[in-house]
Amino acid sequence: MKKYAVIDFSRTSLSLLVANEEMSRLEIVFKTYRPILIGDLVNRKEKLTEKGMNKIITEAQELIESARNLDADEIYGISTTLLRNIQNSEEVTRAIKEKTGLDIRSLSGKEEAYAAWYANENYKVLKKAVLFDIGGTSTEICDFSRPYESDMISLDFGTSTIRNAFVKDVYPTKEEEEEIKAYVKGILKEHVEKREMENAILSGSNMNALYKIYQDYYDVPQGHERLMQYKKLKKLIKVLMNDKKRNTLIIKNVPEKTHLIVPSAICLKVMLKYFNIGNITVSSYGVKEGFLKLIKKGAVNAQPLIITKRGKNDTE
Repeated sequence: MKKYAVIDFSRTSLSLLVANEEMSRLEIVFKTYRPILIGDLVNRKEKLTEKGMNKIITEAQELIESARNLDADEIYGISTTLLRNIQNSEEVTRAIKEKTGLDIRSLSGKEEAYAAWYANENYKVLKKAVLFDIGGTSTEICDFSRPYESDMISLDFGTSTIRNAFVKDVYPTKEEEEEIKAYVKGILKEHVEKREMENAILSGSNMNALYKIYQDYYDVPQGHERLMQYKKLKKLIKVLMNDKKRNTLIIKNVPEKTHLIVPSAICLKVMLKYFNIGNITVSSYGVKEGFLKLIKKGAVNAQPLIITKRGKNDTE
């Protein structure tokens, strides 16, 4: 039985997924997430600074060590938004390779969207279903009835960019909320065909963080299907906009998302309303899972970092 790992380098975090190959299926055994504010480590020329490069390499080395300790046989490196948004991406890629042995495959917006779609393709049986992945600096929208990479939509905004553009303090004010809603609605009108949908599948760490809060607030038992209702979500967002009620919910459930969870919820509300969606399912599978599935299918080429039986790194 082989064990695989994927490390994703994004603009807002590094994350690790480890999975077993079981009877031609992937069984997820471990996930971890490390927030990194790359925006603070990029200079005016949109180049990652030496400090930023060292920070990313250190985090990557620690995640590789975690994968090694979990007996991963192969480790793949992907970049969703980090390399897509900096001017010295080739230099950064070389530095990561030299220091860690990890090759990084930079994904375009459509490739990222397709990987998320492929990870969740089983939801295509649902009527009028669409996938939303609201990340830190990009947002992916995938109609399950349009299963081609060319049909996937990747928009150049996410919760981190929204927060940086509109939010002055930790949480948005009511006025800032209205500005965010108007901005997201404008982007959707310009780039996304408006059509009636019935089901939304939510993917990615921001959406899973929001579900943790929803689950706690509405006392949803563990193990139940991960569903949300639009009306209940609207009520929860009102709570998250209330100074007196939100802190306990957020700090208790997703302290690492303190600055991002409310903008995430606001963006999601606009997107659900745009498509007139009432039924919401939160998926545990995202880009890393989809990328691994595509690797196993032979649909994408990527060079893994091989972990030898001696426990030393080598490349294939």
